[in-house]
Amino acid sequence: MGHSTLNYYSQHSLELAERYESADVTHLHDFLSSSLEPGGRLLELGCGSGRDAAFMVSQGFKVLATDGAASMVEQTKRHHPELTGDVLHLKLPDGLSNALGIFDGIYAVAVLMHLSVPQIKTTISAVTSLLAAKGRFAFSVPARRDDIITNEFDSKGRRFTALSSNEWKTLCLKSNLQIVRTMISEDGLGRGGIVWMNCLAEKA
Repeated sequence: MGHSTLNYYSQHSLELAERYESADVTHLHDFLSSSLEPGGRLLELGCGSGRDAAFMVSQGFKVLATDGAASMVEQTKRHHPELTGDVLHLKLPDGLSNALGIFDGIYAVAVLMHLSVPQIKTTISAVTSLLAAKGRFAFSVPARRDDIITNEFDSKGRRFTALSSNEWKTLCLKSNLQIVRTMISEDGLGRGGIVWMNCLAEKA
């Protein structure tokens, strides 16, 4: 992930965590919990405030939560102390290694779009290597985002790589992952001009 993107999240982690905790993500949580094997071991990429990891733990999953910004890891511990022993500072894509172990499922909510296309390819390939046979990868990316100003960056300096649904499908297939389910959802913070595409891919 680029320096300007990580720098934004590092500098604004407190206010961002509060915002994430206030979002209405009922549909997203239903999508995640129904898409991944009950009771399975999960890896979260980009945990933010820990909101989604805490929910998945409450549903009986075992979650290792990670984030590329160390200050976000601290916000996770602050908002969800029950995750303290299971949250790591991990940057994408380089932090993904076999040392993390094998997972039944991996998920990334509003994270992959902050990577360049080469970084996305490397990340998805690493995800495949960390998944058990028939393991699943769930991710959410923008289906629409009207606040991108130029060259895939917004006014805050964050990268937003814009890819079509077919491009995401192709990237997954190249790493032996097949998209088996998609869901379009409105923005949990009620922001106009932002629509999300939630995808579930399975290791072939």
